[in-house]
Amino acid sequence: MNNHNRTDLCECYEPLDFPSKEILKAWKYENEPLPEPYYVTEPDGEMYFYVGNSKIKVSEHFAKDGKPLEDLLEDVIKYSAKSSL
Repeated sequence: MNNHNRTDLCECYEPLDFPSKEILKAWKYENEPLPEPYYVTEPDGEMYFYVGNSKIKVSEHFAKDGKPLEDLLEDVIKYSAKSSL
């Protein structure tokens, strides 16, 4: 007859202490997916980018005496073609 003490293996995986409500709430929000980002033109005429709780003003800056947009795009295409070779 064996005199071994039997150990419940499942008992090893039971938590010793349960997390507080604050921690459980933080984990819940941490693992929720962010809402889809979107753009909005506000009544003041400015465009904003929204994602989560962030609001970012969208603006473009071009030098007054700089290259036209078409030339900038052409440069980007040429640069991309060179770097892919």
